[in-house]
Amino acid sequence: MSEKHETMIATILEAAEAIRRTVEAAPAELLERRPAAGEWSVEEILVHVRNVATLAYGLRIRRLFVETEPQFADYDEEKHLRSADWRPLPAGESLDVILAEHRQLAALLSTLPDDAWNRAGTHPESGALTIEFLARRIVEHATEHQKQIAETLRTLSV
Repeated sequence: MSEKHETMIATILEAAEAIRRTVEAAPAELLERRPAAGEWSVEEILVHVRNVATLAYGLRIRRLFVETEPQFADYDEEKHLRSADWRPLPAGESLDVILAEHRQLAALLSTLPDDAWNRAGTHPESGALTIEFLARRIVEHATEHQKQIAETLRTLSV
């Protein structure tokens, strides 16, 4: 496996760990509080990260392991947020799923030969999505929201 792909696998693990460290360093009473009307609490951010990791990126990567040129459905978060099954969860529950998903994806990707990282499916809005692109996006998404969590906690601590 190339150094590039080994590094990507390591960053998948590190991105989830960075979220864990940020959340676990925070006072528990801040995790369910919203910093302002219309903004998400840390618990709500974690549910979002969990859902995108499992229902969008993780699912698509797994499909690319077993399907040839799959057609991906669009992940409609607004619809999901309005559904009866969406609710904030205790931070630890969402963290467990995020960490497990990142670990499972890292383990799965560690078995993939370099040329297979180019396997692609088609998304209705984004076009072709490769395993490599999706692996990079799961890291970027987790990193973006780790920063959001840190900022939310700073705001609530003032």
